[in-house]
Amino acid sequence: MSAFQAYSGAYEFAGSSYGWRCYATARVYEVRQTGHAPLPCAPQGRKWMAPPRKAYEPDVACLVDATVEEFSQILLQVEAERRPEAETAAA
Repeated sequence: MSAFQAYSGAYEFAGSSYGWRCYATARVYEVRQTGHAPLPCAPQGRKWMAPPRKAYEPDVACLVDATVEEFSQILLQVEAERRPEAETAAA
């Protein structure tokens, strides 16, 4: 396996925004908590995969290249993004 690289991104589910970040040994294009289903269709040449995880880590699916058979990830986080105070007060 190759060295760990940093990846991050964001997605929306049910009107809320989520940010994610991790280090992985394969290119990670997108991460979704598995409870935020159904997952979007994987584009040509990519697939959704669940990486091995520890009990305290979030249960996620990662969008990786279709040729990836296995990979490792560390420091995976998926967090709801907070709205700025001004937007919260106006809502």
